[in-house]
Amino acid sequence: MVVAMGTTLRIFAAVVLALTLLTGFYLSGKARRDTEQRVADLQAGVDRGEQAVESEAKALPRSLELDPTQFEARMKEDLARFELPPMSLVDLAAPNAYFEEVAEPFTLAPGKAWSSAHVRIKVRLDKVNYMQRGARISSVHVIARVENISDVPIAYRLVLSGEAGNCEVRGAREHNAVSLAPGEEAEIVVCAGRDRVIVESLEVLEVTMLGHYYLGQVSPTAFGQDAISAASHRPQGPVSMCSDLDTKAHAAYLQAGTASWADMADFYSRHDCHRLHFFPGYHRAEEPLAALPVAPPA
Repeated sequence: MVVAMGTTLRIFAAVVLALTLLTGFYLSGKARRDTEQRVADLQAGVDRGEQAVESEAKALPRSLELDPTQFEARMKEDLARFELPPMSLVDLAAPNAYFEEVAEPFTLAPGKAWSSAHVRIKVRLDKVNYMQRGARISSVHVIARVENISDVPIAYRLVLSGEAGNCEVRGAREHNAVSLAPGEEAEIVVCAGRDRVIVESLEVLEVTMLGHYYLGQVSPTAFGQDAISAASHRPQGPVSMCSDLDTKAHAAYLQAGTASWADMADFYSRHDCHRLHFFPGYHRAEEPLAALPVAPPA
């Protein structure tokens, strides 16, 4: 009885072992076969269909962005995202009033102010922190506080310098360096030291509130400003910077005279830079645009 039971257990154990080995061989063979089939599929071009779908998915958004119906739908989404009142494509396509408010340079001493129809500039001295050669330094700087005193949002291009010369090493304070909503201020650090400020030029473009948010997404370097201005750029509201924008190419357009600041600001006041980018040949609209979006010639 005991012998028979022992024999039965040994037979059972042998069967289990055999099944385990067979299962292992099958699974390992299946894994090998699956791998071989996958390689064969790749060689046969089975995945080319998936790759084509991915390529089309990447190309599809741009074709949709150029479709007026889709553009209008995106505009409405943006209005809701920025919590702005409704507006139409006709409103967005209307001309933006342009002003050259400073054509001849003038100087402002600390404590002095100057106003145009759109902005007030007041100069003052204050301590600003900045890094120099790895050390944190706090020193007196001359600062221009710029306020939008009009009742409309504006894009602005303000060129300032210290009377003693341009200051490549200076501190900075966060501000919107591209556009200002009504009542919004920008504290622009001009130069280290107790200097006076030269206001060299000022251009202003009246834009919609949606345009104000769109413009805030564009790096100041695309508009020809320096790295310090770009680093201090902090637009108000729920916007995200356009990281894939070729700012060097944009700055080169300005430097070469291929486009003006007003051309570029006008374009980005109507188009989200996450979707469409400025192209040479676009000019500031002085009449209502026939359609939006504006696309480069085919």
